[in-house]
Amino acid sequence: MNTAHAQTPSQLSSPANAVGAGTRDVWRTHAFTFDDAHGAADLTDREWLLTNGTGAYAMGTVPGCNTRRYHGLLVAAATPPVGRIVALNQMLERIDVDTSAGRKRIEFGTCMFHAADTGQVVFVPDGHAHLQSFENGLNVRWRYVVDGITLTRQLTLHWKRQSATIGYTIGGLPPDTIRAVLHLSPMITLRDYHSLLSHSNAGAFDVRAVAGGVCVTHEDDAVTLTCEQGAFEMEPDWWYDIWYPRENEREQDDGEDYFVPGRFSVALTPGECVAVDIHVALGELAAPLESKESDCSARNQHLHIIHRAIETLGDELITRALTVAADDFVVDRAIAGQTLSTIIAGYPWFADWGRDTFIALPGLMLVTHRFDEAKRTLRVFAERMRGGLVPNRFDDYDDSAAHFNTVDASLWFVNAAMRYVQESNDVAVWQDWLGQAVCGVLDAYECGTDFDIHMDDDGLIAAGSPDTQLTWMDAARDGVVFTPRYGKAVEINALWYDALVGVAELESRYDESERAAHYTSLANRAKRSFRQLFWNKKHPWLNDCVWLDDRGHAHFDATLRPNQILAASLPHSPLGEDGRKAIVNAVREHLLTPYGLCTLPPNDCNYHGRYEGSMFERDGAYHQGTVWPWLIGPYAEAVLRAGAFSKEARRTAREAVAPLLKQLCGGGLGQLHEVHDGDPPHHPGGCMAQAWSVAEVLRLLRLIAQAWPTQSS
Repeated sequence: MNTAHAQTPSQLSSPANAVGAGTRDVWRTHAFTFDDAHGAADLTDREWLLTNGTGAYAMGTVPGCNTRRYHGLLVAAATPPVGRIVALNQMLERIDVDTSAGRKRIEFGTCMFHAADTGQVVFVPDGHAHLQSFENGLNVRWRYVVDGITLTRQLTLHWKRQSATIGYTIGGLPPDTIRAVLHLSPMITLRDYHSLLSHSNAGAFDVRAVAGGVCVTHEDDAVTLTCEQGAFEMEPDWWYDIWYPRENEREQDDGEDYFVPGRFSVALTPGECVAVDIHVALGELAAPLESKESDCSARNQHLHIIHRAIETLGDELITRALTVAADDFVVDRAIAGQTLSTIIAGYPWFADWGRDTFIALPGLMLVTHRFDEAKRTLRVFAERMRGGLVPNRFDDYDDSAAHFNTVDASLWFVNAAMRYVQESNDVAVWQDWLGQAVCGVLDAYECGTDFDIHMDDDGLIAAGSPDTQLTWMDAARDGVVFTPRYGKAVEINALWYDALVGVAELESRYDESERAAHYTSLANRAKRSFRQLFWNKKHPWLNDCVWLDDRGHAHFDATLRPNQILAASLPHSPLGEDGRKAIVNAVREHLLTPYGLCTLPPNDCNYHGRYEGSMFERDGAYHQGTVWPWLIGPYAEAVLRAGAFSKEARRTAREAVAPLLKQLCGGGLGQLHEVHDGDPPHHPGGCMAQAWSVAEVLRLLRLIAQAWPTQSS
């Protein structure tokens, strides 16, 4: 029986409910308490996330065990925001207590193991059995109780640095305690976060004493751990075959060995509440760390500024959760010696992708009034533009390398740039370099660029071949392209038309009348062709894609997909009012779920209702029925536009986003997933924290709030 209880918002906002001593974390919005702590084992699918503005993160589960290769107490970014190294996987905690009645050994924390012959899952140590409560906010906190002895563990990432602090508070030692010692044993792999470590081929770990602690080196990476309250005892050891069930579900290698260099030992004083801090830093620590209180204070001030921009968009619990969730994705990136900004697409395994960045930018940066960072993010991708294309993604290991295989990222760049200028009124940046970059995209698409991206005589954009996947539905594996969408894709041409009209308006405003007239002419041609080519003659919706075969014959893919919703949601639509309404009705009837839009309707022969199995099976389902939360943004915006922002349309839009807000403040532990199953109950999957999922919720809430004044709601 699951005996975990989630606290209510009113309970969570009370200082009395903070676990342990210290100032209440005002951003703490999730907590579990346990009547019978064995119930914590039922929450291994509940994942928490901490970030620090550099691409580094910490991630794990409510019970405290790692269930993915990507979990760790510090996953540092060696070359921010990428080059991620699992610097510290876990910490084994043990208290030895000698009393007049004898010796007692209490272990905290836990790892999962799997018996292949019986299928039995074993937790060792069984620290989760002593777990009394769990909370997360700007830090993550666990409280354990055994026979009146309490241990509180609190993990804090240091803002903008590759370091963390694990703080412990111990109390409740028996009055007849003769001697008590806290032992803290770090479990380390020091490997790339995509890989796994095996003792048999790991190579040597070097362990050497440093002031206040130990430095562990493996190959080219090092981690330093220090503790002012205790001494480190070197005793190298290994833990074997730790099991990762989430990797097992993906049919990936699911076992790993952890290196344990020794342990910190701290003498505990009976009758006192003892505080112990372990400082963890990537590399060889050359300077003392700032206090975790200083770091939390800086982050706190930063978050309060963001919160002020969105505090009217919902109740306090929702806006606080959205403040932290949105901030998790905005990180630094260095380009040509400049410290600029970018957006991580998702945790734990994505870096910054062009498409994701510019879909997410309006919600994460404009709604939150982070205009300087928005400008710096646009600059990052403009600096790396090639032939009118912004990078699809940067390389995880070579920050000078970029990959350009996308047709829509550049159009989303244009979309984000237009929104930035409209909301910031930054005329200078448009006239200085941003307008030139935007027009460079449009001109390259008109004349033709890489990947056979070009404007045809009908004014519409065609791109790619049967062997490429350039749109957001780009899943391919083992030579199989699961959703081939070459030729003229509906959302690409909706974005193209919106870009032409929007840029023409901006250029006209800034006295570029000749260029504005040219883009207006192209837009008029594209609008006529869009209606003729994409409107399906048999069904009340748009064709998804149109392409020519080797003989020049046109083929129409009439599959009902959510891509067409952009033709109804963008400010400048090539459709009329009736067309917008027809698309909204078709999508609502066949694709809408509580957590976003399905990528195929359930009655389609290619529909996959579950996002599960091997990576090949998951890629096959990725855009073939799987639900994407980010699509709730364009859907609800289309509802608003088709309904002329009426009170009914605004209510419908708010109802559409309500389940995601409940997920954010419930099972999502402050984040929104990348995808959900197409079939009910729509279990979440993919990345546990996805930028555009959060961003589109924020953007939509602001859109509803602007259109619907408080007094009429």
